[in-house]
Amino acid sequence: MKKIILVFLTFFLLAGCAEENTSRDSTTKPDQNSDIGTTAIEEDQQNPSQEAPESAENDSVDNSQVNRFNGNVMNVVDGDTMDIQFENGKEERVRLVLVDTPETKHPTKPVQPFGPEASAFTKEMLAGKNVQVELDVQERDQYGRILAYVYIDGKMFNELLLEKGLARVAVFPPNTRYVDEFYAIQKKAQEAKLGIWSIEDYVTDNGYIIQEETGENQSSTNTNIDCQNPIKGNINSKNEKIYHVPGGQYYDITKAEELFCTEQEAVNAGYRKSQR
Repeated sequence: MKKIILVFLTFFLLAGCAEENTSRDSTTKPDQNSDIGTTAIEEDQQNPSQEAPESAENDSVDNSQVNRFNGNVMNVVDGDTMDIQFENGKEERVRLVLVDTPETKHPTKPVQPFGPEASAFTKEMLAGKNVQVELDVQERDQYGRILAYVYIDGKMFNELLLEKGLARVAVFPPNTRYVDEFYAIQKKAQEAKLGIWSIEDYVTDNGYIIQEETGENQSSTNTNIDCQNPIKGNINSKNEKIYHVPGGQYYDITKAEELFCTEQEAVNAGYRKSQR
């Protein structure tokens, strides 16, 4: 009889342990990487300012733990902005984070040097291509655009722009995950005087500045000429006389101290031809 009672007690104890283990398993959190519907860019998201996991606080980034979302580049707006359609079918405007290219379509600014080159490079590399999008801490900017690192064939495009000298590092916390790497890449382009770094005093921490350059003797300037598509003569901050011909890179944004109908007239006035 005692043996029978011991057998029943053992059975009930084993059954209780199994039930407890089952209960614990049911409270385990699901894998957040397994369903894109749990990500910050789900179509039915109710809070557009929801933040991504704060992996930026780590000293080193474990890329295996960073979510990336697949999409297709439908349209390139300019060097650092594009429209991407994600797998859920929704199309979003995406702004590359931690980088800034010169303007080409700003409502109040002229086309800036190397802005067209940056746009052309982005179109060549990304238009119509399948890409991966990685978020940082803050998902969207004040205009509702997604802030992201974009990858093409496994290479981060933000870095490519810096390598080519077509963008500067632009830091807007809390999105600073790769800031140290970006500054290292920028330094190499700067030392090599690539792209934007080939123009002295053009790049600043606050953006791109085209110096307002005026001649010292305005009364001697000639801006009243009778010819189409005149040549623009400009005196820069080093008092160098440079002339710009129609179709030149800086022609449209150059403020003319003097105008000429022929290049020979500009040369006779002491101007040299712009190298761009």
